[in-house]
Amino acid sequence: MLAMIGVLSFVGLIVGGVLSVKALIRKQPNKKVFILTGVCFLLTAGAFGLDSSVPEIELAEKSIETNDQGLATIVGSTNDQSEITVDGEKINTKNGEFTYKVTLKDDQPKKLTFVASIGDSDQAETIEVKPSKAFIAFLNEEKQEQETLKKAETALVLAESKPTQKNYDEASTRITSLTQEQTDFTKRLAIVKENVPIYEAVELAETKQTKEQLDSATALVANATLNKDSLVQRLTTVQQKITAKEKAEKQIAAAREAVEKAEQEPTDDHYNQAIARIKELPNGNPDLTNRANNVKQTLTAQKEEDKKVAEAQKATEQQAQAAAAQTPESQVPNTQAVGNTILVTPTGSKYHNRKCGNGTYTEATLEQAQARGLTPCSKCFG
Repeated sequence: MLAMIGVLSFVGLIVGGVLSVKALIRKQPNKKVFILTGVCFLLTAGAFGLDSSVPEIELAEKSIETNDQGLATIVGSTNDQSEITVDGEKINTKNGEFTYKVTLKDDQPKKLTFVASIGDSDQAETIEVKPSKAFIAFLNEEKQEQETLKKAETALVLAESKPTQKNYDEASTRITSLTQEQTDFTKRLAIVKENVPIYEAVELAETKQTKEQLDSATALVANATLNKDSLVQRLTTVQQKITAKEKAEKQIAAAREAVEKAEQEPTDDHYNQAIARIKELPNGNPDLTNRANNVKQTLTAQKEEDKKVAEAQKATEQQAQAAAAQTPESQVPNTQAVGNTILVTPTGSKYHNRKCGNGTYTEATLEQAQARGLTPCSKCFG
């Protein structure tokens, strides 16, 4: 607007100047022409003066799309006196023209405000940068690639921490599926492959817990390049378990031997020795414990039987003593005469010092006869 006013005023100034010159030449001064010329002069000076002190900015477009890489170039114009900035960043201008490149990071549009400044005066223009369809497709592909890359990294880290054949195969599949070769991944995967047989040897030693498997794994671990300290510690644990297993086997053998001896010769000492050996076992042994309990039951039964026999003998002796106490003194046999040997019959109730009547007589001691409850014959000991 100011530029147009300036141009029109300038044209008016020229016309007024020409008319004023003609009037002077003709010596016919025209006051109106002089006034018009003066006004045009003032307007021209004012327009051009104001135009140089007002900031101007004009963007080629109000909205722009990016290319397939998310890049957009913004073009604009300004006057020579204006300073152009966007988000606080100064933009260089040349002959009143400027360009600015912006790159979107995602699929969301972005608004930028360009400001032209002269002193304390500002003028702003806003433009919206939109992602193109090609750029959105590129972002989706890149996102998918990043997800694939992340999964490959996760699988590789797992394979490095636990290099089994399964984990190696999974990592290898993930890395192979990448669209761009990852040299670092390939090198790391090769190291995992070298350590797979070492790791599996350690796992086998842990499962079998034999000295043969332990020695084989130990030899391989010496060349491990992944988790070597951890593998050595695991083999140390295997060695400890093997040692404990051998000790337990010896303890079980000793306990079994003690139980067998107690079964063959059931005595309290043998039983106690068997129980002591069983208690030494870290996890016990139900079978040996049951067998020892059977020995205990046998001992208990034997003791009960012995007790019954002892009680029976005691009762017999008490009966004999009672019978002897009831026999008259005159009928007590002269043991010195017969030498404590008397005669008895299988079914008789008396004992004799000679054959007395019919029957089968056998020799016996006085104690044996009294134990049977026999009393002296009145004929023989009358």
